[in-house]
Amino acid sequence: MSIHPTAIVSDLATLASDVEVGAYCVIEDQVEIGSGTIVESHARLGGRHGRVRIGANNLIQTGAVLGGPPQDTSYVDADTELLIGDGNRIGEYVSISVGTEKGGGATRIGNDNLLMAFVHLGHDCRIGNGVVITNATQLAGHVTVEDHALLSGLAGITQFVRLGSFCFLTAGAFANKDIPPYTIAEGHWATPRALNRVGLRRAGVDAAERRNLDRALRILFDRSLTMDEVVAEIGRDCTPSLWLSHFVDFLSSSQRGVARP
Repeated sequence: MSIHPTAIVSDLATLASDVEVGAYCVIEDQVEIGSGTIVESHARLGGRHGRVRIGANNLIQTGAVLGGPPQDTSYVDADTELLIGDGNRIGEYVSISVGTEKGGGATRIGNDNLLMAFVHLGHDCRIGNGVVITNATQLAGHVTVEDHALLSGLAGITQFVRLGSFCFLTAGAFANKDIPPYTIAEGHWATPRALNRVGLRRAGVDAAERRNLDRALRILFDRSLTMDEVVAEIGRDCTPSLWLSHFVDFLSSSQRGVARP
């Protein structure tokens, strides 16, 4: 274990034997850090509010604040958590709050994500795997980001919004409704504009399946149809597949409402 002499590490913290902690870090109260994780200088992990559990092989960069109290006026001290998986890079001055009891008790970050500088993730957010969130993008509480989504810089997401897998949110977009999987979305307020063909091709989705998903998306774009009618028409006109099933399930399960152009 390598802990810089200027770092302050609580006796309540549990660090794997090969964790590195840089200069002027503060690791306070109930924090667990897994093997191979590096914490660069001036980061602050944990605090008097809840617990922080960080997995293996993460890079936590300068000035990150992980496990601060929720920005929720109804929050009082509670046994809630911030849970971070493996292989994540958490950039400079990223801030992530612990969860709230009313939100399920945990903010959750999966594996192999890239959170760039000045990103904020509010309480009770759920971030999947392989997600990229670009500089200064801000997520309010209770936001869900599915696997392999890409959020460009200076974007903003309001409470309880879901961003579907392999979606691409363009720079400066603001989302207040669910963004369907596999789409490119832009605007204030953000709406899907096209299929994310490049992202899907890179993910190994073949041309026939991309055309199939594009047909489904065009049906969604027909504002004369209710969401129930959209789902029914997709079932009639598109070829069944696992990719399509996820798209339909996302539409059917929306509580916030699905963004449509």
